[in-house]
Amino acid sequence: MPAFASPEILSTILPVAQSIVHLVGNTPLLRLKHIERDFSLDSPLYAKLELMNPGGSVKDRIGYYMLQDALDRGLIEEKTVIVEPTSGNTGIGLVLAAKDLGNPVVLVMPDKMSREKETLLRALGAHVVRTPTAVHPQSPLSYYSVTNAIAIRLWSLKSRPTPESLARILGEIDQLVKKRDEKTLSKILSRRTAPNRNAWIPNQYYNPANPRAHEETTGPEIWQQTGGRIDILVAGMGTGGTITGVARFLKKKKPGVRIVGVDPLGSTYYYLKRGMSLEEAVARTHPYQIEGIGEDILPSTIDLDLVDEIVRVGDQQAFSMARYLARREGILAGSSSGAAVYAAVKYLRENRVRSKTTVVVLPDTGRNYLSKFYSDEWMQRNGYSTRDEEVLGELGLGR
Repeated sequence: MPAFASPEILSTILPVAQSIVHLVGNTPLLRLKHIERDFSLDSPLYAKLELMNPGGSVKDRIGYYMLQDALDRGLIEEKTVIVEPTSGNTGIGLVLAAKDLGNPVVLVMPDKMSREKETLLRALGAHVVRTPTAVHPQSPLSYYSVTNAIAIRLWSLKSRPTPESLARILGEIDQLVKKRDEKTLSKILSRRTAPNRNAWIPNQYYNPANPRAHEETTGPEIWQQTGGRIDILVAGMGTGGTITGVARFLKKKKPGVRIVGVDPLGSTYYYLKRGMSLEEAVARTHPYQIEGIGEDILPSTIDLDLVDEIVRVGDQQAFSMARYLARREGILAGSSSGAAVYAAVKYLRENRVRSKTTVVVLPDTGRNYLSKFYSDEWMQRNGYSTRDEEVLGELGLGR
């Protein structure tokens, strides 16, 4: 029989929080015993469960840090509209962080992102604008450009945005995107409008508060939870804030710690790490379904020099591992988590790693993807196998 938690542990009373953001962080570390056994790993594998944050992802941390930093620097005030391009999770973190301030939040999200994320964001009170996924990052239709277009229109207002003026602007931009009117969007983007406190773009891809959040919170938590015995960190790379911030902290504490980045097939980071120029790397990119990691740009929030090795993972492998993780460990996590666990197992097996404490970061909850890869019908419709054990057999499952 398995050893369950004692009644004393289960009845531990936590302090009363005074705000939702006070519940961010201090996420648990869980040993993946079934994964270790099923894949015959010779090293202990622990999962940092960032899906236990109140908004369901690691991005709750940077949502709080970026808004607090903006407040401290006087960049925002009560009615400032927060506008951000996001795959969804950073948007959720920003909405939660903005609750005490009452700031309106507008999120611009590529259309490949799950419908659950959009529904959740709207339920939390955010405005959402969808953009095409398969466009160049410099395209007027990219979610980066559409974010800038919204901010420029808000900066052009002669007074603070009202709910009515905000709704009008978002309606106009949304129609331009749906019509794919690149000409009009380009005109808006070309306007020389000075930023002001009508709107603020946190810009998670270039905001130093992003990696700092992880250097000051996530990294120290992992160090304390492992008693300083961590040898290998495996984490996905999106904006790069998580892996960069955690790596900065851990390498100061223990220079020999190995940092393994996870990159989807179709992203740029693997090529950039190999010395290619950004232009060359972007030319090799292609669309992929894994959400939240991988990029077609090079954010300033990532320091690839801190990453010792990159493991590439395809959509099928990420989806199958996430589904398997749910069945075997009871962890309902997103596709980026599936990719991270797949990469961790692959790295440990291929390098024949023995007796090295390994921590893999699971960025978000799987509740946002129930209509996607957790659905057999969606998997089959999109050409993916639902025979997860067969897919994972290439990693040694069942051998």
